[in-house]
Amino acid sequence: MKVTISFYFRSWFKNSIMAIGTGFVLGVFSSYLMIVYDPIINALIGAFLAFIIYQVISFGRFFGKRRGEFEYEYRNDLVEKYIKKMVLKTFGILAYINFIQDGFNEISSTQEDICKMLLKNESIKRSSSNLFFIYLKMSNLSMKVNNFKKEKEMILSAIGLKPDDLIANYRLAVCHEMEGSAENAIKHYSLATNDPFLKSNQLRKFILSQVERIKLKGPMNRPPVLGAKYLP
Repeated sequence: MKVTISFYFRSWFKNSIMAIGTGFVLGVFSSYLMIVYDPIINALIGAFLAFIIYQVISFGRFFGKRRGEFEYEYRNDLVEKYIKKMVLKTFGILAYINFIQDGFNEISSTQEDICKMLLKNESIKRSSSNLFFIYLKMSNLSMKVNNFKKEKEMILSAIGLKPDDLIANYRLAVCHEMEGSAENAIKHYSLATNDPFLKSNQLRKFILSQVERIKLKGPMNRPPVLGAKYLP
């Protein structure tokens, strides 16, 4: 699957910064357990080591065994891009800026309000693709505030429009895992591989690895992708 250079960079930059921040904090705390250097020196050493370690991890994500996970993350990014373009085209630059800024908040109430306005827009409602992406976005917003019931409802609404979509089925499979339903989780992970636009063997293997994991270990009550319920 072809991934844009800009996404490689954004993913690398964001995760490198997070690694540096984590290493810095761990370095500070390590000073209270084992005093080797000044806390600031320990923090800088921790940040540097975390940065180096992430470079190894990022290579695996970009070109190695975790490539499928990276491509899934890219698919999610495309959903966000579609929504942002829709907001810009429908409501203009100010709403677009507010939408992006609100995405950094713990509770993205402005994004939810804008999505509800999109659902009421007559020109938007005429396109099933537009509705599909709005439902996916609203499921993410519900997930952010731990509203599991609404999150699942939005995903089901999306699947009603595109039954074979990879992202929608993968997310629904995660919901079923959190409910402890191995059978339904396996069903929707498998359905995710029926997406007609799925051409990547790495991404297919990544999805099917979730099926094998459930068969071996049972459903998980935490995400099958580290770091987020479904990749941010």
